[in-house]
Amino acid sequence: MSKQASLVGSGTTILNPYVFVVEIEAVMRFGRRRAGLFLHGCQKTLVRTLGSFWAIAVLALALAVLSSTVRADSQDKTAANHAPICPKPNQTVLVTARLAAGASGVKLQLQAVEPGQYIRKADPAYTKNWVDLPMRDDGQEGDSRGGDGMFTVRVPANYQRHRRMIRYRVAALGKDGTAIRLPSAEDSCPNYAWWCDGGLAPWAGSREPGKIPVSTYPVNFLNTMQTLTLVARADDVARSQWDGGAHKQKQQGALVYRGIVYDHIEYSNRGQGSAHISGKNKWGLKFNDRHDVPLLDQDGVPFPAPCTSLNLNPGGSTAYLPVLRGITGLDEVMSMRAYRLAGVPSPPSGWVQWRVVVGAEETSAKDQYTGDLWGVYVAMGDMKPKMLGDAGHRLSDGLTVSTQSGIKHAPKGMTDPGKVWEGFLQKMRANPPEEWWRKNLDLPAYYSFHALNRLMANVDLRPDGNHGYYQYPDGRWAPIPWDNDMFFVPRHHQPGYIEAIACLNQPCLALEYRNRGREILDLFAADARDRGGQVGQLVNDLSGSLTPKGFDVDWPRLDEAVWNMHPRMNQKGSYFVNPSGAEHFGGPWKRTLATNDFAGFRKYLVDFCTDSRPVKNYAPNDGDQRGYGWGYLNHETKDEAIPAQPTVERIGEGKNRFGASAFVSPAQHLAAGLEWRVGRVGQKGWYELADYWHKDAGMETSVSIPAEVFSKRGEYRVRARWRDNTGRCGHWSQPVLVAVK
Repeated sequence: MSKQASLVGSGTTILNPYVFVVEIEAVMRFGRRRAGLFLHGCQKTLVRTLGSFWAIAVLALALAVLSSTVRADSQDKTAANHAPICPKPNQTVLVTARLAAGASGVKLQLQAVEPGQYIRKADPAYTKNWVDLPMRDDGQEGDSRGGDGMFTVRVPANYQRHRRMIRYRVAALGKDGTAIRLPSAEDSCPNYAWWCDGGLAPWAGSREPGKIPVSTYPVNFLNTMQTLTLVARADDVARSQWDGGAHKQKQQGALVYRGIVYDHIEYSNRGQGSAHISGKNKWGLKFNDRHDVPLLDQDGVPFPAPCTSLNLNPGGSTAYLPVLRGITGLDEVMSMRAYRLAGVPSPPSGWVQWRVVVGAEETSAKDQYTGDLWGVYVAMGDMKPKMLGDAGHRLSDGLTVSTQSGIKHAPKGMTDPGKVWEGFLQKMRANPPEEWWRKNLDLPAYYSFHALNRLMANVDLRPDGNHGYYQYPDGRWAPIPWDNDMFFVPRHHQPGYIEAIACLNQPCLALEYRNRGREILDLFAADARDRGGQVGQLVNDLSGSLTPKGFDVDWPRLDEAVWNMHPRMNQKGSYFVNPSGAEHFGGPWKRTLATNDFAGFRKYLVDFCTDSRPVKNYAPNDGDQRGYGWGYLNHETKDEAIPAQPTVERIGEGKNRFGASAFVSPAQHLAAGLEWRVGRVGQKGWYELADYWHKDAGMETSVSIPAEVFSKRGEYRVRARWRDNTGRCGHWSQPVLVAVK
């Protein structure tokens, strides 16, 4: 997991590589072989322009798209395509279809879908209003070569209007007189489509219209965040989002992402008790079979696999107690990234600009709440195994379960996943011995999960909700974090743990957990600086996507203007309230920001996770936000008997040779070994918590670190810690910095 984690937020925006992936989608309609050859021909160019790792990542994404979304008609040696992929207004579009020899009467059928007038697949109108255009295979009018079975037609420029979707399909007669349809009428998406995009319109709005001056968000600012656009009917959207009687009922629409249309998708409201409380609510998107969506995060890093479904979270902290509203999902994205860095199987996440086309107007000068813009949402992958790992650490096909909604994915060949899951639960609840836990639970992942729950105050976590489990093929289970919208709260609420906490009843496992907890304090919660390679840098790296440089506006303020006083918002005026009070189950508390803006929320998160309290009077549930997470984890993992922290320095003439001070035990225990590690820092996306290089040196107090460990430009931190004969590990040493220029 560490290889991906170390690259997240690296600043490398691979928008052009994404276009490359889009082209793969187009090429693959003419068969796997042609797409494969196209991939092979692009390898050197990608390596030269992006570097080997990014080239591999993009090629992997393209191959995933190729393997998961090849349509049935391409397997029958027939397919259709259009160019350009996403035409501009008044631009001619060339449609090409490959048909078997002997096809005749080939025609293109077009259906225009105007903004606000989406036609669902089941609507009677879907079978009507198709316009026929003859297609040709004579080498004329855009057809490249006559008689090659590739039929073409130019769709006139007047069809292309901004925010208009054009559906198309190809009809013909085969050599034997049978009817041919591309795509097949039985396909989950029985038409192709393109979206005409003339570019975003500027938007203007106020957090309190009529009281607070309007801010203008220009086009070049809006273009700093990727768009995810739903084309749907206004009444369907309203029913989905705000009608409790229609909770989780599937509605139909089209999704547009990076210029590609995914027609006839399903969407619904998500959530449990809080589903309709706020007004800005959760969405669930379900994509059609073999029409997966290859999503990127806000930094251009591909999700581990194309999405078969997608969750959109409002990013305003829980609707029950919106004490952090204005944080714009930073708490959710940052916490998920921290889990992944620590080796916990976790869904990918990132921000998107959510736009919903339900009317003729993209924006309205009279009403800021009318139009396409729905603000900022957090896009979250699902619990399927292919989503829970990284490019460098793919998880094998295994069973995944949500403790609230049940089985999410079962591996091939598993006939009764429910029985497997129930068997694990029953044995876990029977107070099994240490040996059972070692065989059936991924203990390192659980230790990291539990420690980060303390550090980031995952107070809505409970044994029966807000998490899941993944089972490896070897039978071990690992926790999966989920629903991270009630974090960073200095009060108890729900229990804050899962059933697997029972493993800590075993003394040896509890000791190992405390070792890992102290390690997380050393490697993730000890440096609050923006470039310190720990929590301060993670928060800073992620925040940059919400506050792009060179603008007087930012995305948190835009989201506030969209929703703070929105007519559908039930909790009006809840953005950037400072101070803000809340009453969780553990008692009341007051949240205070140093500055009443997004920078204030950034500082709040960093201070919460580091030793920032002037008076070190930390206690669980004390209601004091300052350093609360650091204090809770330190309280839970403190051990007076651990070995003393060593000092480390460079020694000898060797450039990469380091020495540590001798073993000292306040408890008079014996030395068992010295551990060394190197963490990467000094660049966006490099964090000490990610595994990079580690060595157990036994009783030797010096080590030579291979030169290749320091091969890339940046900064590296070399640390050591002692382990005693009881299994206790001391704190990691202060680092020795190695700078590579």
